[in-house]
Amino acid sequence: MEPSAAISAATTAQPGRLARLRDRTRHVGWLADLAMLPALIVLILVLSTMTDGLLTSSNLINVLSQSAVVAIAAIGATFVILTGGIDLSTGSVIGASGVASAWIITSSGNLAAGIAVGLFTGTMIGLVVGAVVARLNVVPFAVTLAALYVVSGGTTLLSHGKTIAPVPMGFIRFSIDGPGGIPYAVWLVVLLYVIAQVVLTRTAWGRRVVHVGASIEVARISGVNVVRTGTSVYAVAGFFSAIAGLVLTSGLAGAGASMGNPLLLNIVGAVVLGGTRLSGGRGSLLRTGIGVLFLGFLSNGMSLLGLQSYDQLIVTGAFIFLAASADGLFRWRRRRAVRG
Repeated sequence: MEPSAAISAATTAQPGRLARLRDRTRHVGWLADLAMLPALIVLILVLSTMTDGLLTSSNLINVLSQSAVVAIAAIGATFVILTGGIDLSTGSVIGASGVASAWIITSSGNLAAGIAVGLFTGTMIGLVVGAVVARLNVVPFAVTLAALYVVSGGTTLLSHGKTIAPVPMGFIRFSIDGPGGIPYAVWLVVLLYVIAQVVLTRTAWGRRVVHVGASIEVARISGVNVVRTGTSVYAVAGFFSAIAGLVLTSGLAGAGASMGNPLLLNIVGAVVLGGTRLSGGRGSLLRTGIGVLFLGFLSNGMSLLGLQSYDQLIVTGAFIFLAASADGLFRWRRRRAVRG
């Protein structure tokens, strides 16, 4: 049973049964989580027959490395979307966190302080956005769109529109060196996904996130602090966007205010492609990870085929549209089946 269905059933259940139903929401079905995996395999097989070098070890590492920033930011986006929200400020937060970090590193030479300031910057932006959305009950689209402009403009003003560089070589190596020839950034992605999935499925906070997305009224009746949960997911999203900003700064050897803006489509698109419902209440980090890989291989394959950037945008947008449409069609058929 999906979380939304379980919670709906809980409205008429006895207290003991309610507790059992709520506990069942943390057990995400593996088959549902892996629904996108066959499509990923087919995509890789098709592209491998159309291109040369797609499945070489160097290119596979390249795909993983190029997907790292999107993968990290998509973790936070997944938590937000699971509550039925949306965060359009992700790209600007990536830029602001990277610029704040690079500024401290280049001006003081203190790498640890730069990382701490970058993480603090992203988390605080997310916390403010979340407080406005949850406490003032403002539409997330409007708040995060405003935050996108304010944060991006403020970062550009403070950095004078310049790229802050160079950062230390040790920081740069984080994105190019690592055990087994795989960059540390990729290993960090794997670690973060494991931790985030455990938090989502094995903690009370993770279950509250799913409950709020499935039905905010039922969640409130069940004792969930809806305001606190809604605020926290945006703070978490800001934190992961900040990590993504640090990794991107490492990869670019510097930071600029607009460096994260082009990534918003892929970040949200990866979550949607993975099957996380935009209305909230259903999804997992495993699904998002598969969505990230799908977009990563799709982009890499199109580059190997020599497609222009605008052609790549059209193809990527088409896949995201199909994924969103398929989810809507699936829910429509379920509602028809229940009524019929």
